[in-house]
Amino acid sequence: MVNYRPLGKTEIEVSEIGFGTWTLTSGKWGAFPMDKAVELLRYAYSQGIVYFDTSAVHAGGLGEVLLEKAFKDQRDLVVITTKVGYTGEGGRKDFSPEHLRRAVEQSLTRLGSSYIDVLQLHHPDMAAVTNEAMWRALEDLKSEGKIRYYGLVFGPGPAGLEEGRVAMRKRDIGCIQVYYNILEQEPSRKFFPVALEINQGMVIRGSHAGGVLETNAAAAASLPEDEDLRVKGPEFVARGMKQAEGLRWIYEGRGMTLAQAALKFILSEETVSSVLPNIYRAEQIDEYGAVSDFDAYSQVDLGEIAEQFRKGFGVA
Repeated sequence: MVNYRPLGKTEIEVSEIGFGTWTLTSGKWGAFPMDKAVELLRYAYSQGIVYFDTSAVHAGGLGEVLLEKAFKDQRDLVVITTKVGYTGEGGRKDFSPEHLRRAVEQSLTRLGSSYIDVLQLHHPDMAAVTNEAMWRALEDLKSEGKIRYYGLVFGPGPAGLEEGRVAMRKRDIGCIQVYYNILEQEPSRKFFPVALEINQGMVIRGSHAGGVLETNAAAAASLPEDEDLRVKGPEFVARGMKQAEGLRWIYEGRGMTLAQAALKFILSEETVSSVLPNIYRAEQIDEYGAVSDFDAYSQVDLGEIAEQFRKGFGVA
């Protein structure tokens, strides 16, 4: 059964395995008719997953609609985070108070809910994080009960690293979501010391490096890496497959699959509240949910993984 963790310094508890709806709405992981998508979400909940991450712009907010259909009678039993900042999928960014308020109202309508647990600013730049009017608007939305907390989403890549760390120290951030996995630890690892310093809750996506670290990597590696829907290139996939061979020691003899070990590595970080692996089959819910049954990696293990990461896991 899935374990639960506090979401940083908030009053929210989340399942340490979460579910990002991008796999159900993009078409990149196959077609999901409405009833099948809802069925998968409900199955995840039945297996202990209570944290669901979505977006206002993916497929016109379809993920929010799916969550309303799946949990309209159980809204208080699930945690929902959604994103704001883009005016449309692949469009320009707008963090003005007017856009934030309008986007929140639209998300609440699609979710069939009176509140959002965490409203996440999607890839804000320095102009946004230093805009006092934006933060006042977020505080107003909290005071009105329309959002419980607000957070930040960054990555993959270095964009947002400085913005994120500035905002984490200066603002009352509910959580920060970044792209991070055992093969791609930089630059997101630089968020962890700040998170530890201020008791910040980290949410991690991209845990299986675009499919390279999934159990059936040969079938998954051509799929998108995360909700940004950028497909890993063949050079990365070939190198990642070789690196995965050098990672056998982190799961063989421990009763885990490589995919489970990739999640356990992330969950061994004390600041991590939840991981959002790409879920598009029921058996993945079973496999990933079982990660809670295994012991966390020791500091010795983590030190060895860090050393092997430095050496490229034996791949030049």
